[in-house]
Amino acid sequence: MVAQNDYILEAPSPSALRKTLGLRDLLLLNVTAVFGLGSLANAAQFGLPSLTLWVVALVIFMIPFGLTVVELHARLPGEGGLYLWTKEAFGDRHGFVVGWSYWLCNIVWFPTVMLTVSTVFLYVGGSEWLGLTENSWYNGVFSLGLLWLIVLLNILGLEKAKWIQNIGGVALWVTMLLLLGLGIFYLLRYGSAREVSAGKFLPDLTDFKVLPFFATITFAFAGLELAPILSGEARNPNRDIPRALFLAGFLITFLYFSATAILLLTLPENEVRIMQGVAQSFAAIGGRLGYPLVGVVGAGFMTLALVGSFGAWMTGTARVPFVIGIDRFLPEALGKVHPRWGSPYVSLLVQGGVVTVLFLGSLLGSTVKEAYLILLDMSIILYFIPFLYMFASLVVHRYKNAPPGKRWSAWWVAAPGFLVTLFSVILSAVPSKEVEHKELFVLKVVGGAALLILVGLGGYFFQKKQLDKK
Repeated sequence: MVAQNDYILEAPSPSALRKTLGLRDLLLLNVTAVFGLGSLANAAQFGLPSLTLWVVALVIFMIPFGLTVVELHARLPGEGGLYLWTKEAFGDRHGFVVGWSYWLCNIVWFPTVMLTVSTVFLYVGGSEWLGLTENSWYNGVFSLGLLWLIVLLNILGLEKAKWIQNIGGVALWVTMLLLLGLGIFYLLRYGSAREVSAGKFLPDLTDFKVLPFFATITFAFAGLELAPILSGEARNPNRDIPRALFLAGFLITFLYFSATAILLLTLPENEVRIMQGVAQSFAAIGGRLGYPLVGVVGAGFMTLALVGSFGAWMTGTARVPFVIGIDRFLPEALGKVHPRWGSPYVSLLVQGGVVTVLFLGSLLGSTVKEAYLILLDMSIILYFIPFLYMFASLVVHRYKNAPPGKRWSAWWVAAPGFLVTLFSVILSAVPSKEVEHKELFVLKVVGGAALLILVGLGGYFFQKKQLDKK
């Protein structure tokens, strides 16, 4: 942690933004953004060994990650978070690469979140509605309506938009408490849906699938960096953001571990689906107990929780091009603040437009859909780049600004997180057995990520050249 007498950098914060986020808002933001119902169902697909892997991921990634975010925020507070940390540590160009990669990988991921929300919502209507799961018109109208509602509320100001994530955070807690309570009651009455023994909790290290799964489960903890990105809009960021991060870390860990256990014990093996796993569990428990309404209520709260998560990420991610626009490394218009509502409205509109195009591409004919899936593959490596820079930035900032006796300890925090992230980058470039054209896959993932970064850097150098002329 940062000592009182350590040198703390001053970072500019856009003064036109309104400071509306308190401790409660930041806590709900963290929990809603980090805890993923999809990650939970994905973990349950792997079986009982996933519980052991959650513990390992907590020790070697979650704890170092949380400590890194807290210290970097303390040393360099301000709107933009990891973009500012990297820019100060390594220079403008590297800061741009981090901001560009972070924004791009998130907007490519948003269409999958939108489809998850529209699918889970169908469980509210039971089996009669589930026939719409593959209906493009339903998914399109529902998802785009949700997207632009969130964009509009954000333009009207964070004091309004924050209630999306706040309601989502409360709904998430209700969902999890309902799942845990009903799950325990179900287990006491009917017992486990699968065989449980000590040996079942040990992962098979000879199975290649364990490694990519572990990378996936590790980065289910990612998202704590989102609150510092909104630092300029917090009422008391130096006090409230660290508190919210620590509280959220404990709560998220508890929820992931306990809810995964309930899913595993109430659903038979090989029956957990990624997009609907928690909704499946509610439906199974309600059906077995003779209360089908349980599935409807659970799906309703799940939908609100997913909407809250989507809203949190849409809000936070839009601030990245906003602060880069202020630095004029992207078009200056992206850094504009609405004169009445105090929101980064241009950045929000541009982000909403890009996500709309990507979402429509994911629904259209096979050629366009394949192009979107290629872009999704490309974004895998982009997802990890900001985290590599973030852990490296901790070491650089500590050596630049901390007393000599306090520098070495940064390695104990940064090294585990950096190595896990680097390991995940390597795994993401290794094709699985199911991939037919392995060389093409590697070229697509690695070369595509490099191409997207080069495209961004092309814009960066063009903007910088224009600045130098002035």
